[in-house]
Formats: sequence, C-alpha cells, structure tokens
Amino acid sequence: MNNNIRNASPPADDAIQRVLQAERDAEQAIQECEREAQQIITDARKRAQAINARTDQRITHLEMRYGHKLDREIKAIERDGAIELRHDASKAIDADRLRDVIEDLAVELCQVDD
Repeated sequence: MNNNIRNASPPADDAIQRVLQAERDAEQAIQECEREAQQIITDARKRAQAINARTDQRITHLEMRYGHKLDREIKAIERDGAIELRHDASKAIDADRLRDVIEDLAVELCQVDD
C-alpha cells in the first residue's frame, strides 16, 4: 500500500492526505465527545449527591421538628391525664367514708393482741 501511496499522482496524494486528516479529525472529535460525556456523568453524579445530602438534611430537620412537637403533645396528654385522674380520684373519695376507714385503721393498729 505504501508503494501505491508513493506512486500516486499529486491530486490522488492530496485526496489521501485529506481522508487521513479527516480520520484524525474524526478521532479527535470522538475523543472530545467522550471527554464531554464523562464530564456530564461526573457533574450529574455530583448533583445527585448534593440532592441526596439536601434530602437527608430536610428529613433530619422534619424528624427533629415533629419529634419535638410529638414530645410536647405527649407531655400535654400526660399532664391532662394526671389532672383528670386527680379530679376523678377526688370525686370518688367520700370524706366521711375516708374518715371511717382511717378511724378503723387507727383502732386496729392501736389494739394489742393478747
């Protein structure tokens, strides 16, 4: 093939050189496209990581915020429940009956067994 290239006429030699140059240019263009594609992939991965980090931050923030709100609600329910329990207990205790029970207990404790 090299003999054919050396023996080629000037117009054919120019045509061959243009084809070879076009091939080199095409190869460079392919390599540049591959570099750009790799850069696009790298950038997309970085954006995905940033989105993931922001999402984690938002989830953590929401968990904390609603965790605190839930704690406040639980404490309020417990407080209201304790108040209702005291109220119910005070309604259930009859002062006269309580006095009778205390007197009976005092008598029983003070008795000496023979």
